Amino acid sequence: MIFYLGETVLFAALLLTSLQVLRMRTELKRMRAYHAEFQQVFGKTEAALAAIQTTVRDLQASGRDVVEELGLRIDAGRRLVGDIKVICASMDAPRTRAGRNVNAA
Repeated sequence: MIFYLGETVLFAALLLTSLQVLRMRTELKRMRAYHAEFQQVFGKTEAALAAIQTTVRDLQASGRDVVEELGLRIDAGRRLVGDIKVICASMDAPRTRAGRNVNAA
């Protein structure tokens, strides 16, 4: 009788172990599927980051060009303002007696 009781306990333990192994097998299948999906997503993310990196490089290059062009235009504007000041200063300068309007005196 003790023999049958021992066999019953061992059989129950074997049954529980088998059920646990089946559950773990199912879990491993699911994890493999997740891993494959993760690899696909990671590959797409890597490609997207490469595209972003290229875009940032292009923006830096075009931004540099814009800054250089803006600097040239600012310099040209400053020269133009200087020229206008010189012209205005020459127009406001007192005129000589020969250059004055006779009616203005």
